[in-house]
Amino acid sequence: MKLEQLFQAVEETQFLKQLSSQDKLFLIGDSAPIEYIKKFFQDHREIDNNYYYNLSTHELNNLSIIAPNLNSYQAIIVVSLQDEDLLFQEVKQNVDFINIPILKLFGDIFINLLSHRQLLQPASDKIVKPPISYAIVTTPRSGSTYLCDLLDSTGIAGHPSEHLRQAAQELSRHCNFNYLKLLYNLLQYRRTANGVFGTKFISHFLFEFQQTKLNFKQIFNSIDKFILLVRKDKVAQAVSLVLAQKTQVWHIRNNLKNITYKSKLGDIEIDDALLNDVEQKYKFIKQQEVRLKKILATNQIEPLLITYEDILEDTELQINRILNFLAIVKPENYIMNINSGIKRMPSDISQQIIHQFKSRKSTLH
Repeated sequence: MKLEQLFQAVEETQFLKQLSSQDKLFLIGDSAPIEYIKKFFQDHREIDNNYYYNLSTHELNNLSIIAPNLNSYQAIIVVSLQDEDLLFQEVKQNVDFINIPILKLFGDIFINLLSHRQLLQPASDKIVKPPISYAIVTTPRSGSTYLCDLLDSTGIAGHPSEHLRQAAQELSRHCNFNYLKLLYNLLQYRRTANGVFGTKFISHFLFEFQQTKLNFKQIFNSIDKFILLVRKDKVAQAVSLVLAQKTQVWHIRNNLKNITYKSKLGDIEIDDALLNDVEQKYKFIKQQEVRLKKILATNQIEPLLITYEDILEDTELQINRILNFLAIVKPENYIMNINSGIKRMPSDISQQIIHQFKSRKSTLH
């Protein structure tokens, strides 16, 4: 993968943008990523008071000569796409005279960002399991973000979100990134006050992670319970996936986004190509669901089955089913007020596509 593509994948988390708000950073590392970060920071800051130590033009053992005022910086940040751990050890040996933290760009700072911790500190190397942990496993466009919002709004069910997604996947695939260290930090720090951790695995990201030699057993052993979310209406789910990909609007949380979405829907033409796309997505979703169930069974996991349609029919009942399954004790005088900022996305065109797809399918059979 090209460097630009890698950083663009990582930037879905706003990682470099967040880091660029910090002052007085001493970045040291390989030429290409150092230059990329330098340009990014200078494009997003009025004044750039960071130091960029490019190892293609500077010797590592000359560090004390080139940068005698290292202690005036907030932190030394090691930047390497090939072997961050090795470069970290080499830098550490050459700057044993300083008292500021030496951090890995991805192995510390990126992990801290996703764990909602202060950026400029070492990420934890410990495994500290929470009292209660769970993962929602599902296929795309199943209503999982809506369910995560509802659970988060309870205040007692963790902050479930898709933590191991594209950014972590690409780093693991191309940069030897330790995704388990990320998971362990999330387990330790992304809990609600009652010690509950929640996360979400979307099928295709989970399976694509296998290219990084993903160890399902280690992941599944780190998490106590699993919720399998399915959508009964697979045709509607497939149409939702097609429309999301065509409009690049995946969720609507405000009126402006809704206006943008409706405008983009107006450019879509229902033709054979689109209906073929729906057919492919329909088969894809069914295959992914079968694979999820197989992986859970192989790892001897009995998940709680939740359907999207049941959530819409009686939201409070389904959330209570989940809380009971997880054995989450409600605090005294607790009043559950569940809500989500996500707006539903049905439209006239989605209904037309569903109707035409089902008509074509019945004709073919």
